[in-house]
Amino acid sequence: MEISQYLDFDFLIRFLEGLQKFLGENSEILIHDYRKGYDHTIVYALNPAVSGRAVGGSPKGGMITQLGKDIEPMKDSIQTFSNGPKDRFYKSFTTLIPDENGKIVGSVCVNLDVSDLLNAQRALGAFVQYPMTHHAPTNDIDALATKNVDDILKYYMKQAELLVGKPMGLMNKEEKIRALDYLDQKGVFKISKTSVLLCETLQVSKYTLYNYLEEARSGRGDNGSEE
Repeated sequence: MEISQYLDFDFLIRFLEGLQKFLGENSEILIHDYRKGYDHTIVYALNPAVSGRAVGGSPKGGMITQLGKDIEPMKDSIQTFSNGPKDRFYKSFTTLIPDENGKIVGSVCVNLDVSDLLNAQRALGAFVQYPMTHHAPTNDIDALATKNVDDILKYYMKQAELLVGKPMGLMNKEEKIRALDYLDQKGVFKISKTSVLLCETLQVSKYTLYNYLEEARSGRGDNGSEE
């Protein structure tokens, strides 16, 4: 017998009870039956004090308008953020429930009060004062200022892939020459490990690599050689 045969409504309730305890006192889980009408959709409520509702209450959003519609376009859980009473802020997700004909009849909603987490995030940000955009270089100057030599090479290789539009290992000859032209102009061949790493990534011999490089230089009228 398949395990799915044992996943009945009793199991769902026990699982949701455990999930609510796992998420903690700032979470609530509600089950809605839209067939009961807007004012009375809540049929199960776990720790509903979080939003001040109870069994027999109404939903916060307008998902009840989907009652009777096909579940297929909305099978994935929906994540939302919303304001609550007394300046509280909630992160929520809703999973719709279909009947035996695949029509929407209700939903399971998990609501988490993240107000304290947001306040902590703001406090930490104000204290650290570190611009999050610096986690990744946004331009060449940023990369040169924040990365070591090996990482700079990898950075420019990634930029070359973005320029060509595919991973280096999948490039054809013309695309490899274009990528090498870009890398050469960035001065990466001044880095001792460049040829070894490029041969591995481009899947070519050192002889072929430098032939391609010479073609790239010839194409732009540069006969200089930096190895």
